[in-house]
Amino acid sequence: MGVIPVIDWIIVVGYIIAAIVIGIILSKKATADTNSYFVSSRNLPWWLLGTSMVATTFAADTPLAVSGLVIKQGIAGNWYWWSGVLSGMLGVFLYSHLWRRSEIVTDTELVELRYSGKGAAVLRGFRALYFSIIYNSIVMGWVNLAMAKILSETLGLPKLQATGLCFLITVVYTASAGLWGVVLTDFLQFAIAMGGSIIMTIIVVSKTGGMGEIFAKLATIYGPQRASSMTSLIPTNALVMPLGFFLIYIGLQWWTTGNTDGGGYFAQRMLAAKNEFHAKLGFLWGNIAHYILRSWPWVICGLAAAVIYYKIDPSTGNLVYAVGKKAGQIADPEVGYIRLMIDYLPSGLLGLMLASFVAAYMSTIDTQLNWGASYLINDFYKRFIVKNANENHYVTMSIIATIFIALCGVGMTLLMNSISGAWFLLTAINAGIGVVYLLRWYWWRINAYSEIAAMATAFVVAFILFKFTKIKFPVSLLYSVPITFVVWITVTFLTPPVEEKKLFSFYKKVRPGGPGWKKIALQIPGCENDKIGVYKILGWIFGVIAVYGVMFGIGSWVIHGLSTTSGVLLILGIFGFYKVYRILANERKLS
Repeated sequence: MGVIPVIDWIIVVGYIIAAIVIGIILSKKATADTNSYFVSSRNLPWWLLGTSMVATTFAADTPLAVSGLVIKQGIAGNWYWWSGVLSGMLGVFLYSHLWRRSEIVTDTELVELRYSGKGAAVLRGFRALYFSIIYNSIVMGWVNLAMAKILSETLGLPKLQATGLCFLITVVYTASAGLWGVVLTDFLQFAIAMGGSIIMTIIVVSKTGGMGEIFAKLATIYGPQRASSMTSLIPTNALVMPLGFFLIYIGLQWWTTGNTDGGGYFAQRMLAAKNEFHAKLGFLWGNIAHYILRSWPWVICGLAAAVIYYKIDPSTGNLVYAVGKKAGQIADPEVGYIRLMIDYLPSGLLGLMLASFVAAYMSTIDTQLNWGASYLINDFYKRFIVKNANENHYVTMSIIATIFIALCGVGMTLLMNSISGAWFLLTAINAGIGVVYLLRWYWWRINAYSEIAAMATAFVVAFILFKFTKIKFPVSLLYSVPITFVVWITVTFLTPPVEEKKLFSFYKKVRPGGPGWKKIALQIPGCENDKIGVYKILGWIFGVIAVYGVMFGIGSWVIHGLSTTSGVLLILGIFGFYKVYRILANERKLS
């Protein structure tokens, strides 16, 4: 059993058995039909769907990748994902209710609800295959890679065996329990994973002499200038991370790449909500937990790992191991978090932490499997291959699709070495697509060819930049985003608009409102629609202030101690949440 004591194994195995039992118990309810299997009969409350959202993003890879970013690029390196607060709050106030109102099963199904003609059918089929197999496999690949690194460090297992074990622990209950099993186990998994990470952080900081001692060692090992940059929220010099990276993250990335309108598995949760308000409140809670609760335990452990296990080789400038058998060798900063677990946690707590990693791993993989299967079955198999079978047939095929996608993820894992590198790759090949996702809800002229052009151009440009130039992420966004924009906007005006009949039906069902639909709204007298309204824009602004204020207030307090800065940030954040509460309360009253 390697370095893991028996009591720790009992805790880990006990958790795995509990998750599988939940899957078996829920299998009858989840497999009644595809509506139950993929969107939980549209009956999820806000607290459950929001927790499931953040549990899904809290995978085994995130503590490793975030702490690794801190070691390589300092705390400011996390702006890669912290910038997502802006798109997350935009999704809460401008898109969450529209997703629930659409009453589709997957966000890919939106394609044929919004667009018309062969272009819409081709796009839906392509998205179903691309996102369920290729995109999904990359995500599962880095999550499996994280778990494989954990098992390799703790048990000495080779990557192939570790990845196979990862596959087996999750696919059993995910295939049988559908989305009901996913969200209920997510709730348990998030509590265990979050609790474990907080406890571990407290122990590590205590045993290393406190934050003051960590800062002192940073200055000694890395030099005062580099140490100062590593602990700054905004990059102060290019030794660790260029200021330009921060400006790209906060000024460009959040609104141009990925599911900027809250699509993907976030949309799946909102589509499963009890009603529009539960979708909005759930997405809000998901964003709060994602940024405020998760950030600092991993950041602090990253700083601790930096002074315990790593140093800069003065002759090459490379990050190398400072201790152990690999001392002096090129280092993998993503294993520092695992070493902290093994070296600093006592028996029992180590088992709890390993169980929390298993929980975090399962909470992401189960979503990717269920979400990917929903694309394959609802948007490809049921739409193009077998159109009129009974529900039992589609549920059976959904289980088979789940297993197939899991195998694809295992294969991708064997090709990967860096978790954060895979994060950057996926962002790079989606550069520029996010603008189309934002506008398709609020501008009638967007058509299927707009999305096709954006997806194709983003992928081709990313490939060319990666293969034939030295331009790397995130600087690559400065090239790929404008090129993609020019191509898709040109294609939009060179191709026919969506048929008016389709635009009318979409507008009547979703009622998006806004000036971008004025041409269509004038032709549908009496149709009540949402107005974007000042209150929605204010909700977004105050939501961003609230999350950043509380998040950085807590971070400043924990890392540097209570000060005027942390106090002002916390007050600003609390004020932001008060304004968000007032806006949501008023919206609920009006509805």
